[in-house]
Amino acid sequence: MKKQQCKIGALALILFAEYGFAQTRDSLTKENSIKEVVVVAFGKQKKEEITGSVQSLKTKDLANLQNGNILQGIGGKVAGIQVISSGQPGSQPTIRMRGIGSINASSDPLIVLDGIPYNGNLNSIPGTDIESISFLEDASSNALYGSRGANGVIIVNTKRGKINGLHIEADVKTGINFRSIEDYPVYTSPKDYYTAFYKRARVGEIARLKQAGAVPTGASPHEVGISALNKLGYNTYNLPFNQLISQDGSFNPNAQLLYQDNWKKLLFKPALRREASVGITANNEQVKSYTSLNYLDDQGYLISSGFERFGIRSNLDYAITSKLKLTSGLSYTHSKQDFGETGGFSNPFQFARNIAPFYPVFLRNNNYQIVYDKNGRALYDYGDGQGPNGAARSYAVYENPVGNLQQDKSQTTSNITNINLGLNYEIIKGLDFTYNFGAYLENIKDLRFGNTIGGTSASVGGNLTMSSIFRNTLNHQQLLTYQKKLGKHNFNILVGHELNKTKSDRFSGTKQQLVLPNSLSFDNAVKITDLSGNGYEYAVEGYFSRLLYNYDNKYFFNANIRRDGSSVFSPDSRWGNFYGLGAAWNIAKEDFLKGNNTINSLKLKVSYGQQGNDNILLENSDRDYYAYQDIYGINNFGEGKPVLSLRKQGNKDLKWETSKNLNAGFEISLLKNRISLNADYFERKVSDMIYTLPLPPSNAGSYIKYGNIGDMINRGVQANLNIDILRSDELQWSFYANATHYKNKITKLPAEQRSTGLVSGLFILTEGGDRYTYYLKKFAGTDPNNGDALWYRTNINPNTKKEETTVTNNYKEATDYNTGKSAIPKVYGGFGTDFTYKGFNLAVNFAYQFGGYGYDDIYRSLFHSDTYASNYSTDLDKTWTPENPNAALPRVDLNSTNQNGNSTLYLIKSDYISLQDITLSYQLPADFTQHIGLSALKIYLTGNNLYLWSKRKGYDPRASLTGVSNSYRYSLLSSVSLGFKLNF
Repeated sequence: MKKQQCKIGALALILFAEYGFAQTRDSLTKENSIKEVVVVAFGKQKKEEITGSVQSLKTKDLANLQNGNILQGIGGKVAGIQVISSGQPGSQPTIRMRGIGSINASSDPLIVLDGIPYNGNLNSIPGTDIESISFLEDASSNALYGSRGANGVIIVNTKRGKINGLHIEADVKTGINFRSIEDYPVYTSPKDYYTAFYKRARVGEIARLKQAGAVPTGASPHEVGISALNKLGYNTYNLPFNQLISQDGSFNPNAQLLYQDNWKKLLFKPALRREASVGITANNEQVKSYTSLNYLDDQGYLISSGFERFGIRSNLDYAITSKLKLTSGLSYTHSKQDFGETGGFSNPFQFARNIAPFYPVFLRNNNYQIVYDKNGRALYDYGDGQGPNGAARSYAVYENPVGNLQQDKSQTTSNITNINLGLNYEIIKGLDFTYNFGAYLENIKDLRFGNTIGGTSASVGGNLTMSSIFRNTLNHQQLLTYQKKLGKHNFNILVGHELNKTKSDRFSGTKQQLVLPNSLSFDNAVKITDLSGNGYEYAVEGYFSRLLYNYDNKYFFNANIRRDGSSVFSPDSRWGNFYGLGAAWNIAKEDFLKGNNTINSLKLKVSYGQQGNDNILLENSDRDYYAYQDIYGINNFGEGKPVLSLRKQGNKDLKWETSKNLNAGFEISLLKNRISLNADYFERKVSDMIYTLPLPPSNAGSYIKYGNIGDMINRGVQANLNIDILRSDELQWSFYANATHYKNKITKLPAEQRSTGLVSGLFILTEGGDRYTYYLKKFAGTDPNNGDALWYRTNINPNTKKEETTVTNNYKEATDYNTGKSAIPKVYGGFGTDFTYKGFNLAVNFAYQFGGYGYDDIYRSLFHSDTYASNYSTDLDKTWTPENPNAALPRVDLNSTNQNGNSTLYLIKSDYISLQDITLSYQLPADFTQHIGLSALKIYLTGNNLYLWSKRKGYDPRASLTGVSNSYRYSLLSSVSLGFKLNF
């Protein structure tokens, strides 16, 4: 496994979290852990009463995560959870709980904020405002969320007032963001690139002559190589190409480099990160309040990218009378997110990796001096023939991301208001009625500006796109709760109703030909090229009930049922019934284990239930809110008459995807609670999966139609281990580890695809196979005679009538695709340690993954056969040449597109270990802090995403759920910050 090292100027360490089933990491309070209260669906439960799988992260666990979105930092901290993040500050990560939930519907878990389902991005909530995050993974925990709980539930609770008196806590930190791992090694000097490009052309000509039966001579291949160099357009040396490289491929030592610009250094730079928050708690016997202000300036290492947020929150609990209580939560967040990611040649990550090192960033004259405008600003070279001596690029003409990112603008501005109100009335002792209301109001404005000076937008006089989205979600809950204790029998009964409605409206327009070059107003642009708008409404309504029962706190049982209706489906199919059952046995309270010095606690648990999924995705990954209705596109083709075209055919018989979940496990603590182990077996059967239906040949490709056509199952185990190695008043040292293993299997496909399977990109879906089984042409090696790539093909021998496998050098003739390899890892999880001595604390958190395969498409693209000047991997030296006939990699030349097609050659193990977080902190002595007017003061140095061990430099398996590398993705960023936490 190769190291991918981050350059960090200082050691930085992070406080890790506790990862047992709803446990905290404070080893000194483990004896009392059974009394811990955990947030669950529509309420709270004691940890000992939980019959399913609920894991929790507390304030302490989240304190030092440096992420604009708190979920980006939980990788490795919670068993069963996979986190796929982008380096774009403030971006929303992809979260998977216990594997794959669907093929064509969403696998995202439901997020609940302060008891209300949340439709927004969690980048609007600072980590300092969060009290706890609960992860509900099984049916008994999720059933009360019915149609939305199939993929798991994440419950985020913000802080509220608890302690009497006035308390103020301030947290301030500043640091730097930088690129997490180095990119793939490519040629960085014009000399090395020119030499490599020449050799590729020369090798291709030698191979062509050999294939034609001609004897290669020294002159012909050399002339082809020089001719290829002349087509590049730019020569950064003082000698012509025919004098730069000799026939043996050596570079002329007398050549002098005239100029060279470094694209990566100009695009990717360490950037500032600043964050501050103040939380004020003011409480008395009747009123408890928590108020906070927060600010974040999180600049990306990619120039002109970043995330800025300002927010305010006020949570209030007011006891109007002894029976009537009011709760409220009000928050407002204003944020701006500047993006650097784009598609195509203009994407800065793809461009910086692929641009040949001799191409200049800045425009130069015939004397190779940088050209400046009348204001003294350097002009950029767009490869459009304005370079020295009329030089033009053969690669990415009209693109220059250094210039574009500084002159263009791609920004999203969000204004989010979240209102939660609750009224609780005690009707009689033990019987409570609660009404909860939640309102989520979101106003988003997108701005996309292409400048008038250079690039593709300049050719149309500048480009301006503005869009506005207003989205609101209203949630109403009516809950009736009854609690009763009869001897050793304890009952808790909940009956409830919930109505959730969402409405969204979007308007967008694009205009070109700006009059004033820097005025970003629609009135400043002349030509309208697009004007569009749309909207949707979505509603889900549910009636539900839950019974919690325990006998003498030894035997526990719960039953949940919910009936949901979703507007996504037709009136005849929109209602579904969902349920969850769970039981647990607290063996440690039995007489035969009481007083046992070895086994301190032991609980067995089992749960089973059924949930639904109505989150159907269209082909562009947008959600389909009208699954049973036809969707049309409207065009006028410039004639002013509307023309309707069917985009998606509705299906009135479409119904819920159904998920049946089994969970069985145990929790045990040993040796005075120094060792705790929690383990679960889980099984998730998904039926009636939604996928595109086969269409008649006459309609194929013109529209899509969804149907319930497949079944799938996930089976796996997960475990958490926590050990207190040392435990005393002054010294504590603990270790934790968690692991998850699961297998995915498709158990049913449509009859039309059962024999052949369904090809989905690089993967194939077959009955008995998993969702991410690779389907690639099998690479058979390299022909030592000419460097041809070889592929396997399977044919029927006309003589024996039997199937046989042969080898071909024609990529189109290769027919052997079955790889037997999957992108799903065998095991993933995290581990770490926490060491405290007096006021010092050192904590480390790692994440890992082993046993799966990725597809390194970026690496494949760096062995291209393009005649334009795109860069190459430095592993080009490992490809076939006449001097290296036994090379493992095939010949790379400028003539053949047959050499690097998608194949098993570019499969790679997706194993990794990453240093997620590391923090070193010091809590100053109380007598000192009180002397300076503080109740507490902590100084800490913290870092995130600091190191990665993976199979190949540049390859980051964390960036994709499938391990497929993406040329356009914002590579993960690392952060190192110095912080101060002050309490008054």
